[in-house]
Amino acid sequence: MKKIYSLSEPSLKITKRFLCLLFIIYGFLPTVSQAQILNDALTRQQISQGLDKMYSYDFKESAEIFARIKAKYPQHPVFYTLMAIQTELQYFPLKDYPAQQKVYLAYLNQSRNLAEAMLDKNEDDIEASFFELATLGYMAAFDADNQEFMKAVGVAKKAYSHLKRGLSLTDKQPEFLYSSGIYNYYRIEYPETHPVIKSVIWMFADGNKKLGLQQLDLATKKTIFVKNEATFYAGYVHTKYESNFAKALTYNNILIEKYPDNLLYQMQRAEFLYAVGRYEDSEDFADKILKQKGAMFQCAGSIFKGLIAEKHRKDDKTAEALLLRGVKFPFDERFTKDYHALAYMGLARMAKRSGELDKMKEYAKRATKLAEYKSTLAEAKAILK
Repeated sequence: MKKIYSLSEPSLKITKRFLCLLFIIYGFLPTVSQAQILNDALTRQQISQGLDKMYSYDFKESAEIFARIKAKYPQHPVFYTLMAIQTELQYFPLKDYPAQQKVYLAYLNQSRNLAEAMLDKNEDDIEASFFELATLGYMAAFDADNQEFMKAVGVAKKAYSHLKRGLSLTDKQPEFLYSSGIYNYYRIEYPETHPVIKSVIWMFADGNKKLGLQQLDLATKKTIFVKNEATFYAGYVHTKYESNFAKALTYNNILIEKYPDNLLYQMQRAEFLYAVGRYEDSEDFADKILKQKGAMFQCAGSIFKGLIAEKHRKDDKTAEALLLRGVKFPFDERFTKDYHALAYMGLARMAKRSGELDKMKEYAKRATKLAEYKSTLAEAKAILK
């Protein structure tokens, strides 16, 4: 993979983003194999119960369940992986909590150490291999969130051999449907969206976008460990690249019904409800998000309330104030970057209506620099013609 470092700067940037994206998503993948954890029905049930408590923000109860798993498997990485996931969710976004970042990294390092000890005993241990993959994925995501992209790519390169192993195992183990679906979809979609990466994409195994969508949908029904992540990213993919907002909302319906207090799912719901034109329902969730103190939630809540003021209430003055407030908050690479693009498109539409064409073009250009959503890019290009 050394050729990555000989690319032009734009190509290098897109390639790094593609690698980070894959392993950020793969970082949600817990262990799945034929080894001891999945052969233990009680432990599988405990993990499922613990994850349900965790996603419901009952962190005390989930930690107690995870501790019982640790007592049974003291030399297995499962406890440390689960506690890393919990730490990230409990202190989300993690980059706003420096002390907890150290705790998070300590869990990941211990998880990786135990996984590598298992691989030292048996290099064909699939369970250990996937704990290695999960740990490396979370480490890559952490580095990317902190804008250390070269470091993230270095971590991601170490994980690629583990990643490829799961592509042919979906029939044997349904949990692989999620990882394989994500890979099959993005392997085709990402070079379509970012043509500059086509010169280096040959180094990755082939994908199939249609199959990827099918696998993601199956993962929302057949998996246990990664059901929530599969459901979240199925909605994300249908919004970002397929522009199928109604389909995306059906996935979020599942999450919000089961975990109504989950802030990330609430934020996604505000977006999807806005996208399908259910403005008042969207505003209810935007108001919930605005009750949170974090910059990410203030950003998202302000932007969606601003967009609703523009589209639904036709109140450009209020909309402009809210959207300008929203873009003053720093965006998160994974979750709110496209929200900034949506805000700038709202500002561009209002500038067009008021006859401020130079301002309109400036806002639309800002949107194109930030947007990944195909619908946003199409609107920006149309307004700039």
